[in-house]
Amino acid sequence: MKVQDNGAKDGIRTTVLPSGLTVISERLPHIRSVALGVSFLIGGRDDPSGKGGIAHMIEHMVFRGTPDKDVIAINIAAESHGAELNAFTDKEMTCFYGRFPGDQFGPVTALMAETVSGPAFRAEELAKEKEVVSEEVRSSQEDPDSLALNLLFRALYGEHEMGRSIIGTLDSVTGLSDTDLRGFYSDFYSPVCGVAVAVGDVEHERLVAALASLLDKQVACRPSKRTAAAAQPPRVLAETKKELSQVYVCLAKPALVYSDPRRHALAVLNMALGGGVSSRLFQRLREQEALVYSVGSFAEQYSDSGLLGVYLVTDHRKLARCVAVLREELARLRRDRLSDEEFERARNMTKSSVLLALESPSTRMMRLGRTWQLLGRVVTVDETVEAYNRLTRPDVEQLLDELLVGDFGYCGAVGPLSEDAVRQTLGTGQE
Repeated sequence: MKVQDNGAKDGIRTTVLPSGLTVISERLPHIRSVALGVSFLIGGRDDPSGKGGIAHMIEHMVFRGTPDKDVIAINIAAESHGAELNAFTDKEMTCFYGRFPGDQFGPVTALMAETVSGPAFRAEELAKEKEVVSEEVRSSQEDPDSLALNLLFRALYGEHEMGRSIIGTLDSVTGLSDTDLRGFYSDFYSPVCGVAVAVGDVEHERLVAALASLLDKQVACRPSKRTAAAAQPPRVLAETKKELSQVYVCLAKPALVYSDPRRHALAVLNMALGGGVSSRLFQRLREQEALVYSVGSFAEQYSDSGLLGVYLVTDHRKLARCVAVLREELARLRRDRLSDEEFERARNMTKSSVLLALESPSTRMMRLGRTWQLLGRVVTVDETVEAYNRLTRPDVEQLLDELLVGDFGYCGAVGPLSEDAVRQTLGTGQE
């Protein structure tokens, strides 16, 4: 067996196996557990037409049986070694991961490799999981927060794949077959398309040897044919729920892609705008005017698109005032810019949120997997911290003139108001 070892970078080692699988490890001597994940650059946006939710269904089904083990055997094997197995799917990625004691590395790694490399996709298990996912779909349709966010993505991306719900619809989920899952999985979830990351009490050579012996088959991988995501004309989408007294509102503007080097400046801008309790929006809308219980901002970045958003929950009778105050704060921010103290506070809070999250081996593992998949390289914690340290106030303020000009034209809203009423309150035109 011949492997390509790219050496160490700040304690992080990277090896490419003959199968094409990239293996990354970060040893943390003070940690006695391991977080191991295998991720693929396949997510909700890659679902074929008419099969919405297939990537999410595969996430559910991989741990539900192999040709040699049923779901009960997998669960018993995992917990016998103190392991917790889980998975997630987002717009662009699927990750299967586990957390377990370091002294159980061998059997748990073997179990994870077996399940990820050879899921059975039994028809009887799929029938059960369709019921589970259907309940998840119904729950998201009844949860105003989830529904407003899904409406926002549809307003921003229209009929493009990025505008679809990751979990699919009741019709698309119930229409999936075990043959659909096997075909999609064999096309897109092979080692050459994946990256395995282990963080914690792990020895790189042992990790490489274990995965090479278990995932050593070179399997052709058909790259996903993604169409570029682009923002549609500004649009308001709302779902009327008369039983609610509050209105749940998500607003957004197109922003930066994940690979944009200004992503650190965007994170600081987001923190200053609505990322913490000292932020502009929280202080004005909640602390000063008591218009909302919940308000904040968020930034999402993908391989070919991104957004900067604002969310708020308020009594529907206060929505007009909330919108007016939001516009006032955005205008004041563009006019007066950030003070030195405000910039330093937002930068320190952003760095702190990164560092505190990275106290978790699982978070470090997911971060290494995502940066490798989207940037094609290892991004260390020190590199990230240094990027924030180099930021200046003008770096962040430059984004004010690029991203915060005009209103947040894209909106998803849920509450007792009609779509026309929300649109009139926002003063936003329609397609």
